[in-house]
Amino acid sequence: MKQTDVTKVEFLLTLNENIIVQRFLNVKNINPNVKKSYELYESVRYFAEELSWFLKTKAVQYLTENQTTITMDPDVMNTSSTDGVEHFNIYIKIADQLVSHRIIDGKLYPPKVRYTVDVRPFIKDYLKELTSVLVSPNLTHEYLEKNLLSN
Repeated sequence: MKQTDVTKVEFLLTLNENIIVQRFLNVKNINPNVKKSYELYESVRYFAEELSWFLKTKAVQYLTENQTTITMDPDVMNTSSTDGVEHFNIYIKIADQLVSHRIIDGKLYPPKVRYTVDVRPFIKDYLKELTSVLVSPNLTHEYLEKNLLSN
């Protein structure tokens, strides 16, 4: 791989099979060892935590604003009408190869909250941070005395 190669990176956030946000980035000079780095793992974990916090905040806001309706008709909060599991999936693909996948349980949040997710307030900053991780020359490849590159 040349130093000036541009690599296609895909960021994808879904709720089950439904796409919430999908972004394609053309990143120059990706560190070839980023796929098994601790920094990439931490970056995706950080986004998952931010998304969880955002959803919790929206759930509290929704529950507070609709307290009377929910008290009168508790079925508003019934999630059993949706069969099966509902997962938020965070995917990172580099050159069409899946390098990271993180799952968040969607059933923890009221249906109104999980079906109206809007990540625009923080997606731009996260993608900048992800890009900086992808091109970083100084990556950690050891965790708990295990070499992450050995697999």
